[in-house]
Amino acid sequence: MKLLHFERLAMAVTFLLLFVFTSTLQAQVTLSATGSGTAYDLIASKGFGNENPDCKHPSFGPHVTQAFDNTLGKYVFVFHSHATADDDRCTNEDRTRMEIKGGDGSNAEMQHTQGQTAYYRWKFKLDAGFIPSSRFTHIFQIKAIDGDAGAPLMTITPRAGNPQKIQIIHSSGEGSGSLGTVKEADLAPFKGNWVEAYVKYKSSDGSAGTFEITLTRVSDGAVLLSYSNSSLDMWREGASYNRPKWGVYRGKDDVLRDEQVRFNDFCISESSASLCPSSIGSNPGNPGSVNLSPQHDAYVRDGSNAGTAFGSTDAANLVTKLAPAGQTGNNRETYLSFDLSAVTGTITGATLKVNGHTQDSRDANIVVGAFAVSTTNWTESALTWNNKPASAASALATATVTDATARYYNWNITSYIQSEKAAGRTKVSFVLKNQQETQGQLLWNSKETGSNAPQLNITTAAARQETTTTIPAIITSGLTSFPNPFRNNSTISFTLDKPAHTNLAVFDITGKQVAVLMNGMLTAGSHNAQFNANHLPSGVYTLKLLYNGKTITRKLLKE
Repeated sequence: MKLLHFERLAMAVTFLLLFVFTSTLQAQVTLSATGSGTAYDLIASKGFGNENPDCKHPSFGPHVTQAFDNTLGKYVFVFHSHATADDDRCTNEDRTRMEIKGGDGSNAEMQHTQGQTAYYRWKFKLDAGFIPSSRFTHIFQIKAIDGDAGAPLMTITPRAGNPQKIQIIHSSGEGSGSLGTVKEADLAPFKGNWVEAYVKYKSSDGSAGTFEITLTRVSDGAVLLSYSNSSLDMWREGASYNRPKWGVYRGKDDVLRDEQVRFNDFCISESSASLCPSSIGSNPGNPGSVNLSPQHDAYVRDGSNAGTAFGSTDAANLVTKLAPAGQTGNNRETYLSFDLSAVTGTITGATLKVNGHTQDSRDANIVVGAFAVSTTNWTESALTWNNKPASAASALATATVTDATARYYNWNITSYIQSEKAAGRTKVSFVLKNQQETQGQLLWNSKETGSNAPQLNITTAAARQETTTTIPAIITSGLTSFPNPFRNNSTISFTLDKPAHTNLAVFDITGKQVAVLMNGMLTAGSHNAQFNANHLPSGVYTLKLLYNGKTITRKLLKE
């Protein structure tokens, strides 16, 4: 009996140890906004530290707040960075910093010692008008603690330029082995879009370190940037551990503006990527996706071939080229048109995808712009350089063709497709133009090639039901706007039967707030507000009036 009792006790202890050991291995740290309490308290409760400019700019209050995001359908963190009013913790006036981080006092899962592998996943959104510093702007860092802890080991860095870029930058510190910019992509597809970031790295010295990163647009699952290296220095001499940092850290210069960068859904693990799973495809709103094939696609060529319809004579190919001096008659442009009549629901994303590559080894990293074409009744069998329709003056988006390896390149044209659909147009047309000279051609697959044809990928969410119940009692007259439709300005009117704190705002078709018309305590009676939309594109907007959590909305149409 004593032996049986001992065996049972041993089994219980073994089970308890196994449970504790397993639980330790399967740990992760998560942080998401809740909308309640202060953002700083919530961040601290999860073991994150923060470095903020509050001491320099106390009148603003906390530089991280929480806001409801209509695209994700939940509360998110808003990191505020002011171009001149902020600095770096009252120590460095030439830069601004608002970051959260792992460090002393953090969970062990946020302190990665030598030889450990870390997995991160989070979401971020740069504003559509985001302006990077011409010096530096970091929105993510991997930093060493102690020892050679100066420059970060890795950063995600939006970079000023024409076009603006987003870069992945590596530094090995004081020793040799820094790789600098290891990967870059155009910044345009990131602006105004939620992006899910995934990072995996091993904190090891010399060639034993590893790093991989994937940045994926949430709306349509398009991979905007990816990079991996299985042999690079991810450890600093004298370091105690590595840690992550997220936020807005930028050098001051004259081009900066006040920014609001959104973050959410942080997850950190040292056990498995499965503990920080992707949420793309599981967002609210019953999203759908459709890939449209071109109605017509063809290229045109100038010079002696300006009257040739290559859509008939060379249908299997699409070509772009901006010819250098001495190559007369070698310019080529590619036209594509699509039919949107089958697309239903609220458009949340639109990506033009064309498979292509460089022809000449002397050509690399060639920027190609996708331009809107208002004329959509052309046909590939008749299109020539001489009769090609005119395009817009500036590109909707750009993509960089890197080398001779054929792959899909993506142009984010969401805003344009939304505005065209809202205006009732069912066909769209584009032209691809090289933005720099090349020795050879850029070759693209057409719909007649047989595989990897061009496509317009559109994601949609089911249209939300408009509330038709009685307007809350506080509002005695309905929310009205005149004129509607309007061109540049509309007058918004409503009446309150007693004083109330009221918020009146305008949102675009993606749910992004584009204007706040009123926000504060209003007296009883009639109220008017002016909505000036000169700077906004044509399309459908939502007017939203809030009181004590009650909401009334109206649709506005800018022509």
